[in-house]
Amino acid sequence: MIIFLLILAVIATFVSMTLIPKPVVRYICTAISAIVVVGSVALLVMNDREHFGMKKITETTAQTVYSVSPSKQMPMLLYKNIGTDGKERVYVYKKDADKKKTSHTELEKTTNRVKTTNDDQARLEKKTTRWVYKNDTYRLWFGIAGNDREVSHRVNTFYVPKNWPTLSTTEAAKLQKLVKQNQASMKKDATKYVKAKVTATVKDTLKAALQKNPRMSPAEQKKLTDKTTAEATKKFSAEYQAQMMQKLIEQAKK
Repeated sequence: MIIFLLILAVIATFVSMTLIPKPVVRYICTAISAIVVVGSVALLVMNDREHFGMKKITETTAQTVYSVSPSKQMPMLLYKNIGTDGKERVYVYKKDADKKKTSHTELEKTTNRVKTTNDDQARLEKKTTRWVYKNDTYRLWFGIAGNDREVSHRVNTFYVPKNWPTLSTTEAAKLQKLVKQNQASMKKDATKYVKAKVTATVKDTLKAALQKNPRMSPAEQKKLTDKTTAEATKKFSAEYQAQMMQKLIEQAKK
């Protein structure tokens, strides 16, 4: 609307200066038209630079996100450095675990944060602050500028499980290479590590159970042994994998 007013004021100024014969009337009409022109331009500039007639609102959304890692046993949150100084980065993730399509955070007007949680699922919370018009009157006058709901700033917060490392795409590629190189030795060492830990755990558990109940039958002892073995194997396998992955991640980050 204000654009049309500006156009009309410019036309009116031209007409006043060239077609009105009486000097007093010409000066008055020209002055009024010129004031409208200057005022319209000033308001347009204020709307563009200072967001005149607008206010900020913040919208919050949350969604579950998934790792782009090809290995389900090695989930991670990846980012890609933009530029040479490494200060700007975009984070890469998937919105659907069963699809290959990836998504990434925005670069401009964006702050990214990563926090670890005890949850099993990763999630992304987006807080987007936008400029919107204060009311329909301002929207009518300045809406032609197309800046309604313009983004002022975004804050993306990733909440990831503790077993999700945060790596650059370069570090992730290096990590995958290290895992492949050490796969055979890791498997061999894992077997030794888990076997020793499980044996000690079963021995201590059975000893404690017999002290508590000396009359425990062989069948009960076997049942306890099998249960303890299964639980301990799962526990120490995960423990070994976590320890080795941490070492490899440290190497990948060097």
